[in-house]
Amino acid sequence: MGLLRGLRKDQLLAALVVTLVVAGLAVLIPTAARRLAQPTATPVPTPSPTAPPAAVLLPDELERDLAGVMTIVNDHTFGTAFLIDTQGDFLTAASLVDGSPRLRLIDNTGGTHPVRVIGIDATLGLAEIRGANDGTPLPFGDAAVLQPADPAVLLASPKVANLRPSTPAVLTQRSDSQLTLRTDDLPGNIGGPLVGPGGKVIGVLTATGKALPINLAASDIAQWHGQGGTVMPLAPIPGTLVLRGSDTTTAPTGGLTIQSVSPARAPASQDTVITIQGSGFSAGAALRVHFVPLASPNGAFDGLAATQINASTLTVKVPAGRVVQDYVIQLTNGDGVVTSSRTAFTITP
Repeated sequence: MGLLRGLRKDQLLAALVVTLVVAGLAVLIPTAARRLAQPTATPVPTPSPTAPPAAVLLPDELERDLAGVMTIVNDHTFGTAFLIDTQGDFLTAASLVDGSPRLRLIDNTGGTHPVRVIGIDATLGLAEIRGANDGTPLPFGDAAVLQPADPAVLLASPKVANLRPSTPAVLTQRSDSQLTLRTDDLPGNIGGPLVGPGGKVIGVLTATGKALPINLAASDIAQWHGQGGTVMPLAPIPGTLVLRGSDTTTAPTGGLTIQSVSPARAPASQDTVITIQGSGFSAGAALRVHFVPLASPNGAFDGLAATQINASTLTVKVPAGRVVQDYVIQLTNGDGVVTSSRTAFTITP
């Protein structure tokens, strides 16, 4: 009897274990089935590289645009103009044309062309001239595509050694009549095109850090279309204009030249007296030696105590504390005639 009871207990325990296993499976199997039936989670896609800003020019866009960007010269300075059609019509800043008795257009080979003034809009700061037609007209865009913090590019003639062919710019403010830029533009950039997406013109630089939206030029261009304009006498090439690949870039007036500067380098930490050698120097109230940064809009200064020693020698003091960079020396003679050196003077640390 004891043996029989023991067997029954074992059978009952085995039956209980089987029952528990079956019950567990009954609970687990539907849950597992539901999980298996759920769709597999979609893998997170690998992010693609961020596209470059639309205003960053592709090499072919830059090359195409620069073929239509040239240099305009008036009696005392130079700026930039850009081709807008196959007739040889250019847009530039009114300040370079208005009131200038003589003008000259220099193409990207260094060739000179007479300038015909077609129209001037002093209110907008815009002018249209006619010159060489052997370049590539720049396409127009819409200034509205440029929003604050968007990048753009200022263009200048690649023939000019003391200007960058392309200068980065960032829009900081915009209105219906003006684009305000953060950029290292130089006086020679005035009149040049501000280009955006696809290398299309979206503005004309009319003053330092200020551009006219190109949309506002449409009515003037339509009004000036087909006009004959006025041919201007050729302006002299200013000493501040340095052309790549040219043996000389100055047309001295009255024999005034700067031939050498000694020393050609001065430390920023102390005053330094330098000697300028040349020809045609004269004393007078107008005598002034001005140092113009070669590649920056900041840091220009006047030398102190400019003194004529003789017709070929003068001295001037470079004051301490000037910005470390290269400068062009611009001399205003005692009689008011202006010339510039073609060799940079350097302030060192």
